[in-house]
Amino acid sequence: MSTSNFCEFTYSIRNCEGSKEYRILYIISIIVWFIPCFLIWCGISSFARIIYCFVMLFNSFSGYPVIRDLISTFSWLPGFMGIHSFIAGMFQSILRMKFEQFTTSPSHRTFESVINENNDNRNRSTTVWIPKGYQVTITFWTLIILLFALTTTFSIIMGLNRNIVRDNNAFAKHNKAFLYANGFLHGTFWFNCTLVIIILIYHGRNLVRMIKESFALTGIQDASNRNVSERIKGRLENAKIAFEAYVIKIRIFNYSIFILMLWFSISLIPITVIYEKLFSALWVGLLFTAVSNFLTPTCLLAVLIGILKAELNPDQEEATAAAVIELNEMNSYFSDVDSSEV
Repeated sequence: MSTSNFCEFTYSIRNCEGSKEYRILYIISIIVWFIPCFLIWCGISSFARIIYCFVMLFNSFSGYPVIRDLISTFSWLPGFMGIHSFIAGMFQSILRMKFEQFTTSPSHRTFESVINENNDNRNRSTTVWIPKGYQVTITFWTLIILLFALTTTFSIIMGLNRNIVRDNNAFAKHNKAFLYANGFLHGTFWFNCTLVIIILIYHGRNLVRMIKESFALTGIQDASNRNVSERIKGRLENAKIAFEAYVIKIRIFNYSIFILMLWFSISLIPITVIYEKLFSALWVGLLFTAVSNFLTPTCLLAVLIGILKAELNPDQEEATAAAVIELNEMNSYFSDVDSSEV
């Protein structure tokens, strides 16, 4: 195999087979990464990836492998930090609604247990495991610090040991120190992806379910069917619109992050285990480069569209504000009605 056929496309595309195709992909990637720059964490992540694409396109810092590997690693870190921030926020939201989760599960609830609940709390069963507030904070900062420290350390080790040797079969290889550092680097990213996937599968659905149940507890749905004035019915409809928009936004976040983490968790396995074999086929490199740089901005764009659709609806802001203002009046109204009926 000739040297030109060995293209480590994650580090450099100079003098590679298909270098023209790689340059086209990175130019498109730069344009695509500019799209989701309107969101805070997405914007930071996008600019980091844009810098990485420029480095690859112009072969910058070619004589400084440590800097090149750090730029590659740091281009992904803001995205992971943003996702961990979203997960922490999701747990904080669940904590505000956890009162329902520590009552007896409906499947285990019997008439006898209901009678004994006031006298014996041991009959209660937890339906969903929910960490406490301080546990969420400690875990969040622990993961962020470990992620930054480990990936930075392994990237530096990779850069210091980036010298390719060739065996008798003319197959390009890195030394063992580099391969071990590469395995631990991408293994760290894989662990974070898998952790996020598990959390989204278990708690992402619970968050949506609990939000719906909380909305049901407000009594707005039941109140809209009662004999009330048209003005109050209009306010109730506004509250329902605001609630549905919020649920849509949460679902878009959950699905987009899940798709991203699923792709990365799958793609990181061969990068961790068979790193060098990925660079022997041109189509593998082009496919990996295209999907990695196009799928992520596409999912971020879906999040941005969902937020804009939910928040920037011409009538949404006014409807939400009106619903909040009217809520106290509605509660007072129905309290008076119920009292008069008694």
